Amino acid sequence: MSQSMQIGSWSLLAIPPGWEVLHGYGIRRIGQNVFPSVLMMVEEKLPEGSTLPGYVANQIEAIKGLLREPKFKGPVPVAMPEASEAQRLGVSYNLDDGRAVVQIQIYATAADIVGNATFTTLEEELPTISSTLQALIKNLRFQPPYGESPA
Repeated sequence: MSQSMQIGSWSLLAIPPGWEVLHGYGIRRIGQNVFPSVLMMVEEKLPEGSTLPGYVANQIEAIKGLLREPKFKGPVPVAMPEASEAQRLGVSYNLDDGRAVVQIQIYATAADIVGNATFTTLEEELPTISSTLQALIKNLRFQPPYGESPA
């Protein structure tokens, strides 16, 4: 893994070989005959009075409205350096062509900011890139710059 990147409050300490930076959004796997798996990072101000568990519950309801028959694993608490609190959620669903998609979503809070880092790939790709996925998660950090909030 080489170089690092920052998107808002998210930091990725190392980008794996064979992945390209999507400036302002995340990274994508590149190469011939590979599925373009992605890690996308976003954030927003945590709605007033919300907690991370409540925010994640709302996201699950939104996902149910967008995807046909999604399956969920979690959410479960995870350790995230510099974050106040973090949870991991697994989401799987089928595309119209029958291919199975897997998402690993990491939700984190710090100050009044909530972030979501979503890794998306095909289920059949997981055995090939599971070690890369674990390294990506290990190298994720969430910490809003001091005194700043997202626009």
